[in-house]
Amino acid sequence: MKKFCLITLSNLVVRGVLGINIIISVPALADEAIISAQQMIGEEKLPDLYSVTPNGSVHNGQPLDMSAAVAMAVNWHPTITQAVGKLFEQSANVDVAKAKYYPQVNAGVNNGYSNTYTNKGYSPSIDISLSQMLYDFGKVSSSVRAANAAVAQQQAEVMLTIDQVAHDTASAVVQVQGYQQLVTMATQQLDSLKQIGDLIRQRNTEGASPLSDVVQTDTRIEGAQATLMQYQASLQRWQATLATYIGVEGVNRVTQDVPETLTRGCAVQHPDYKLIPSVLAAWAGANQAQANVDNANAQMMPTISLEPEVTHYVNNHYSGSSELDKTQYTASIRMQMPLYQGGGLSASRDAAEQALSAANAAIKAAQLEAYQKLATSQDEATNLGQTLVIQQRQQALGEKTLGLYQDQYLQLGTRPLLDLLNVDQEIFQAKFSQAQTLAQLNSLQLDCLFSTGMMRSVFRLDNRRIQGVDIRP
Repeated sequence: MKKFCLITLSNLVVRGVLGINIIISVPALADEAIISAQQMIGEEKLPDLYSVTPNGSVHNGQPLDMSAAVAMAVNWHPTITQAVGKLFEQSANVDVAKAKYYPQVNAGVNNGYSNTYTNKGYSPSIDISLSQMLYDFGKVSSSVRAANAAVAQQQAEVMLTIDQVAHDTASAVVQVQGYQQLVTMATQQLDSLKQIGDLIRQRNTEGASPLSDVVQTDTRIEGAQATLMQYQASLQRWQATLATYIGVEGVNRVTQDVPETLTRGCAVQHPDYKLIPSVLAAWAGANQAQANVDNANAQMMPTISLEPEVTHYVNNHYSGSSELDKTQYTASIRMQMPLYQGGGLSASRDAAEQALSAANAAIKAAQLEAYQKLATSQDEATNLGQTLVIQQRQQALGEKTLGLYQDQYLQLGTRPLLDLLNVDQEIFQAKFSQAQTLAQLNSLQLDCLFSTGMMRSVFRLDNRRIQGVDIRP
């Protein structure tokens, strides 16, 4: 007997081997359990990614330099816009906290029926009440300090976002610069091999070189062509990446120039932690945590406030209407203090104190992370600098050897073509390695600048207005 199952909207019916139906109840799916991209958007349109970019084209095809690319990126990048929006949100929260210093005025209408007094019946009234905090043992002031600390933390986040965008953009420029050099060198290698190939074919025609020399040269030419195509593909990829950072359709070419201070990015003995946004954000977080501790302690203390109230009855159906005026008022000074909240206030204070301990540790963690990244980048930069010197010597020796081999091959006939091709390849390999090492070295210098908070200084982003906020050193 065959098994089968029938799935319905509300039940799962399974007929087993013995012919017994088993009905399993399946709960109906809630709307939250159905995920649909079309339902999320509906008929609305998503905003155009490049609708706010002011950059357009890049200088009508002129080469783009690194500083200009960074300036273009920070002036439009959406992550900076997002961080700035959160900053304005936190700034508004400061005004929300300060509002508790001022009188709180409320008005309302009471509609009710009562039979608790002689003139019973429907008795609507208009109430206006005011509450002015006189002294609260620091409840409002600690809330204001916490809000100000949140603003300072978000300011640091804005600086960190600007540094990150500048770092990523400059790193993309470095990669484009490197692959531009590699493409140029690969083209030179291909041209050099083609010249050798033409010479070998001529010698083969004249009977001075065997056919194997021609085949070997053609093989090297094909390899050089493949290398050139690989570098061109990588160049196009990084050009596209750079274009997305600066908000343009495409980038044709960048200059090979870098800011002079960039080459000294890793020449830092001890970082100034007051310049590092991540450390500043952690410091502001600790200040906010301290304000929350003070607020938690203040919640256990009394609050003294002035509480005047005015009530105006619409008709005469209110208590004491024969003796009292329709408009009645009271004024009192209220002292209110929590006596027992089930341990909630103590638990809130303990939680705030633990959060403060964590925030203080976060400062040291941010300092440690910055120092560790700087030290790692410095060590790598030192090693790459030494490697670059060795590669330059290797290229010089290779060029000298190539001259000797050419004379021995063409004039004396004592040197095989394979040796000539090998030393030519070694020379260009040394050039390729130098270009790659220089790009890595510049990338490490950028990492050092980011770790020390010097990105804005090197690219002259301080004392500028970026997306609605003024950046100060």
